[in-house]
Amino acid sequence: MLLFMKHLPSLINFLAGLLLFILGLSGYAAPEWFFTQKYDVLMPTPQSKTILRVMMGFMATIGGVLLGATIITINQRRLLFVTGTITTGFIVSRLGGLILDGFDQKFTYIELSFELFALFVILWVYHITRKT
Repeated sequence: MLLFMKHLPSLINFLAGLLLFILGLSGYAAPEWFFTQKYDVLMPTPQSKTILRVMMGFMATIGGVLLGATIITINQRRLLFVTGTITTGFIVSRLGGLILDGFDQKFTYIELSFELFALFVILWVYHITRKT
């Protein structure tokens, strides 16, 4: 059990990086499917797609960096702090979107719930893996 707890930060960092990487690539490769089907985002011009591809490419890049850092970083607990910071950025952005754009956003609440749960797990693992 102690060995599992030691590797828990690595597992969380890796899964977070993989999720961001896969979602980023999916949105980059097929912005119509990713944004129109899920979020009802209209893309009336080629620039509309390009803007969304840039955002998703950036997400894939962050995921790739996190995956790479998980492989080469010794202090996974410190990297877990970075993962928590990235997750907090998503949460703050979604809350800002709710405040600025209105509260009638079904998918935003689902994603916000997932991100809050993920942040709770990250904070819990960060806490239980501290050096005593």
